[in-house]
Amino acid sequence: MSAAAMDLIEIFDGEGAFIFVDRPVGGMPIFHVQTSSALRAGEPQVAGRADCGVMLATEELRQYPAQLNSMIQTIANDITVSAAFSDTVEMAQYLATEARKVTYAPYVSAAGQIMKDLGRHAG
Repeated sequence: MSAAAMDLIEIFDGEGAFIFVDRPVGGMPIFHVQTSSALRAGEPQVAGRADCGVMLATEELRQYPAQLNSMIQTIANDITVSAAFSDTVEMAQYLATEARKVTYAPYVSAAGQIMKDLGRHAG
């Protein structure tokens, strides 16, 4: 599990859930929702990369429909995204459900490329 994921589990005291994204080569992404409490209890991470950053999508995002839609699109299609965290299980499930409905159009965001480059040069 990534350091970012472990930090979020601690910051939110085991509340919330992660969306881990499998991105098979040439195929549609597969979204897995896994609770922080399960990860904290030692359940292995179901998907995603252990060396990745984590996007943060709190319940408050529902108040901003344009940003919520952008988050859903990013989770679904930005190939640099392999994990997202929400402070509630319900929000994580909603984001995963909506991401499954998005037309698959993969891309690499500028922010995602920067994070990828930083991770490669860290350490």
